[in-house]
Amino acid sequence: DSIINAGDADREGEIIVRLCIIKSSCPGKRFLRLWLPDQTPQTVLAALGDLKEEAEYDNLANEGFARAYIDWLYGINLTRYATLKSGGKLLRVGRVVVPIVQAIYQREKEIETFTPRDYFQPTSRESTKGEPVELVSKKQFDDPDREKALSQAQALCDRYNEAKATVTEVKRKKDKLSPGKLFSLSKLQSLLGKKYKMSMEESLSIVQKLYEAGYLTYPRTNSEYLATAEQDKIEKILATCRKLGYPVKLRTDKSVFDDSKIESHSAITPTYKIPGKDQLSLKEKQVYSTVFRRFVAVFCAEECRVEKTEIKIDLEGLETFVLKGTVMLAPGWTKYDDYTVKDKLLPPLEKGDLVAHRFTPEAKKTSPPKHYTIETLNNYLKNPFRAELQAPADDAPTGEEDDSEDYKAMLQGLELGTEATRTGIIENARASGYIQLSNNTYTLLPGGRHLVETLDRLGIVMDKFKTAELGKALKKVSRGEMTVGESVTLAQKEIAKIFGRI
Repeated sequence: DSIINAGDADREGEIIVRLCIIKSSCPGKRFLRLWLPDQTPQTVLAALGDLKEEAEYDNLANEGFARAYIDWLYGINLTRYATLKSGGKLLRVGRVVVPIVQAIYQREKEIETFTPRDYFQPTSRESTKGEPVELVSKKQFDDPDREKALSQAQALCDRYNEAKATVTEVKRKKDKLSPGKLFSLSKLQSLLGKKYKMSMEESLSIVQKLYEAGYLTYPRTNSEYLATAEQDKIEKILATCRKLGYPVKLRTDKSVFDDSKIESHSAITPTYKIPGKDQLSLKEKQVYSTVFRRFVAVFCAEECRVEKTEIKIDLEGLETFVLKGTVMLAPGWTKYDDYTVKDKLLPPLEKGDLVAHRFTPEAKKTSPPKHYTIETLNNYLKNPFRAELQAPADDAPTGEEDDSEDYKAMLQGLELGTEATRTGIIENARASGYIQLSNNTYTLLPGGRHLVETLDRLGIVMDKFKTAELGKALKKVSRGEMTVGESVTLAQKEIAKIFGRI
């Protein structure tokens, strides 16, 4: 008398099962939904006792149908059009794949056209109290006439060398260093690509397998936060960790539990089910331990304590230099999760000390932009309208960075692709000969250059702005503010504009 939808707990899983039911013509049966954040026996039994009416997920399904229809319309129409207009060589054109290839194309162009700029920067590395003190001026001198630039830099160095350098302020304070955030799928894939050179396709396959085995929670999540309703569940997982000897305790602050930053699924975490030593392959161990160690770090009962020092040195009003250093006092969570920052010791200077200095013009050269990596491309795709999100300069996985703009973009539908679809789209771009991945770095292939330049020549605009507009429409469908038909009409009008140029 009933049908239970036990598909993947996301919009794609939602519509796959609904399509099966629609095509099977089973009228009159009650339709229920089983929603699983993980696949441990405990969670499955609890969810079976709390089945929801399938109608509660209608908006999610509508968003899934709208996405499928829109992507099909773009793919079918523009692939055929671009292929025929460009001479018959197959060009796979899609709403998301094109902006991805365009981003890599644009970066390649920036690298190709980059002209290094030579400049001189006044720098001093004299010792005070037996310790070297590096002072680097913010002023740079560049000129088409290299000798003129050098002369200008030397003139400033001479002025600096005549002035006294005095310590005007010394601040020392003990502080706590926060661990990194829990993982979304893309953040996990970024780290695995960087550390183990795993492609997004390979890492997703392994995470999915660990999820199906009940060791990890649902993987296709775009959040690095947990829902407040999950605190009891997390406490049970922590109890398992404590039995294994890890010093963990429940934290309930907003840096971990924040409902406003969760769309459908919480961050990826281990479950109470722990794999045995011989149950996982080497790569499965690498993925599982990455998630497990981050989880332990986030809930570590031992604080990571550091001493931060800031020294200000004034050069008689000509320029002020700020030296910053950090010394680890207690490792805390860094014993369990990666933390690569070394102690930076500053010389034992005090307020009023005179600092020895001898500035000379140091020749430097600007560097070209870097190719996209798995990490930086993922960061770009999550929020393409913010200046490119790079990893912290010191690679320290701390959770202190402000991510509010990124989550705002995600909830508005501005991201390119989703956690559930992005990996497959990037793999399609690779399989189509548009881009390649080597040693964690994406580069453009001739096919990708041909795609972007052909679309440009044909007047087909499929940039991040167009894709984001449709992404925002999909979010309106998910909130019940727009119908599936209305969102599809938007796509039809955009495609009609392109065909109107024939």
